[in-house]
Amino acid sequence: MAAALLEGKDITVTFGRGAEAFDAVHVANVAVHAGEAVGIVGESGSGKTTLARVLVGLQRPTAGEVWLEGERIFTRRHQQMPRSERWKTQIIFQDPYSSLNPRMRVWQAVAEAVQVWQSLSKPEAKLEALQLLHAMGISDDQAQQFPKALSGGQRQRVSVARALAPGPKVLIADEPTSSIDQSAQAQLLNLLRQLQTARGLAIIFISHDLGLVRYLTSRVYVMQKGDIVETGDTRLILEQPEHSYTRLLIDSIPGR
Repeated sequence: MAAALLEGKDITVTFGRGAEAFDAVHVANVAVHAGEAVGIVGESGSGKTTLARVLVGLQRPTAGEVWLEGERIFTRRHQQMPRSERWKTQIIFQDPYSSLNPRMRVWQAVAEAVQVWQSLSKPEAKLEALQLLHAMGISDDQAQQFPKALSGGQRQRVSVARALAPGPKVLIADEPTSSIDQSAQAQLLNLLRQLQTARGLAIIFISHDLGLVRYLTSRVYVMQKGDIVETGDTRLILEQPEHSYTRLLIDSIPGR
């Protein structure tokens, strides 16, 4: 297999000091290749979001390294990921409302990101923003609204458009379906699959919902209390889990 596009090597994140110190992430190794969708699953508090924040450059690791396109770009010694690399990895957050400025119209929120990353004029940024929103299924009328006027699913698609503004190579989706209804979940998952296919986008999909992970991803990492306890082909792991924690997660699926 070709070299990984994005890779976290031996990532550890420790919070607290002395006797109160604990590892939110402990020596985790993850990788995603161009055009691949991988999942990270586990209960709340398992370290999924902390690991995602390290991979996207929002959280410094206590130990370990982040590599992008074969180059080491982020370690404990760096105050932040270099701007020349930050555009390549973008994140969609769990709450589609709090991640958007409620005082900005939808198109403005996306155009702002376009201007920051593409250095376009305001008219050019607006046009690019509207094109991104159209691709996400947001109409011109909806683009003129404030976020509160849209449904949760629509707001999350706006968040995807904003994340795509820099033209990233990796998209990290951190529990993006947890606050939207099932119909909107299906629409968002189909949108992510289309982006993966059409743009060759690498996707890291973080969720506690194993059904969604099975639908979208080809490989999965299972996290428990900061440790990656099992990894491999998604279908194989969900059908023939080896670790007791993975079996527990599968057995807890309602109606299984």
